[in-house]
Amino acid sequence: MKKAWSDLKSFVTVVMTIAMVLLLFVPYEVNKEVLMLFSTSYGAIMTYFFNKKDKESN
Repeated sequence: MKKAWSDLKSFVTVVMTIAMVLLLFVPYEVNKEVLMLFSTSYGAIMTYFFNKKDKESN
């Protein structure tokens, strides 16, 4: 878990996942457009981070 706070990729993943869980399970009415926008952004960011190749060191 300590890595999650020092690495940007891990930090964004943890924070956005917590926010998504809160939006889905907290009994609070969220504007549907905002929820769709966040869901789309969440999917795009997770896809980018997990498909991004690290630079190979020679």
